[in-house]
Amino acid sequence: MVQRRAAERQQNRIATVWPNEYRNSETGKVYQPHKDEEAFFVFNDSPKWALLKGGEGAGKSVAGICKTLGRLRRGMSGIMASPNLPHFKKSLWREFRLWCPRDALIPSHRHRLSKDWQPHEAFELVFTNGATLLCGGMDNPASWEGPNVHFGHLDEGRHATAEALKVLDGRIRLAGPNGALAQGWITTTPKKNYLFEYFGPIQDNDKFADFKNNILVVTLPVELNRANLSDGYIETRRHSLTESEARVRMDAEWEDETDTEKFVNIFWWDACYEPLPPLTRNEPGIIALDASKGSENPSMLADTFAVILVTRHPSRRDDVAVRYCGIWQPEPGKLLDYEPIEAEVIRLCSEYSVVEVCYDPTQLNQMAGNLRRKSINAKEFQQGNARLIADKDLQTAIVSRTIVHDGNPLLRQHIDNADIVKTEKDTVRIVKRSPSLKIDAAISLAMARTRCKYYNLG
Repeated sequence: MVQRRAAERQQNRIATVWPNEYRNSETGKVYQPHKDEEAFFVFNDSPKWALLKGGEGAGKSVAGICKTLGRLRRGMSGIMASPNLPHFKKSLWREFRLWCPRDALIPSHRHRLSKDWQPHEAFELVFTNGATLLCGGMDNPASWEGPNVHFGHLDEGRHATAEALKVLDGRIRLAGPNGALAQGWITTTPKKNYLFEYFGPIQDNDKFADFKNNILVVTLPVELNRANLSDGYIETRRHSLTESEARVRMDAEWEDETDTEKFVNIFWWDACYEPLPPLTRNEPGIIALDASKGSENPSMLADTFAVILVTRHPSRRDDVAVRYCGIWQPEPGKLLDYEPIEAEVIRLCSEYSVVEVCYDPTQLNQMAGNLRRKSINAKEFQQGNARLIADKDLQTAIVSRTIVHDGNPLLRQHIDNADIVKTEKDTVRIVKRSPSLKIDAAISLAMARTRCKYYNLG
């Protein structure tokens, strides 16, 4: 009975100093995961290593801090570090002190959570339940050899080295209460350095395949954290970045920020010009849609809505011909009206022999449903590997002059605006050269051509 009451008192004391929710002491906001995968990252003790890669302002560091606090709350000791001490002081530590419950620290360490206190070297925090947290910079990973801990958190790991990961992996070796696994995690904007080698997709003859089979990778685009950012931050931040930089720093994708090249020399596209006869009613064709809905934010550079119709060449059945190109541009600060575009697609389907309307599902599920209700064969074009293959095949078709067009100037501009990022297995992805340039018609053409070849239309 005495032991049970003592245990109850201990649990009540822990509940008092460790509230049920993690709350920012300045804003009063309660931490909430943005998606299920983030919740799994924060609240689970497996696998051995986890990577939370997020855009700038996506909330990745806060998620890592809440995971750290969850371990400390259960009496486990660990390491919390940044690539170097200056980075730790201005970033991770400033954020940590906003979320750490002051009364959870022993009295002599509580002052360290105030704005007036700044670390000048690596230091240790001691908590009332006996847990400790070693804090500092990882610019000299060897200096962290020695302590054995239950967990380790490395923030902005893209600026660290593989040696930092290896040292932490050797230190994280203690099981926690109830058999909680020893675990390490990295929160960072991605970079194709050692992080990609350890946490990227498994490659052929991958020397880190065994490591990768026991990891968790979660991606947090900054868009998911829009509610916690100042109005217009996402749009204005994108304005200062190239498209490839935005995919890394905002969308948290694996990509080198300078890993782009021009899609095709525009002279190759011009060489594909050929006068084409009017499209007849009985020529089977494919329509492809790539959409933008516009934006009520006047500072946002909205994309266009492109509709492309292709058929086989009237006389060379192995070639594909562009027979229609429609492009709609939303006005700044306004949403694009889809009704006239939908009406135009319906008109094309009624006047010509359209076998399929393929579409990027990101913005077009509702329109596709409307088309299907009118007995139009609308099908999603998956934007993963299928898109990469389609983009590569379009590039090859332009170079080999097995696609022809009638010289539409807007389509030509979209082709000329396009860069590519090389991906795995000899595929590419069509991307913008800069955020202000439009490429939606080029993407639609890649999808349409692929579906046309799939059906072997003739």
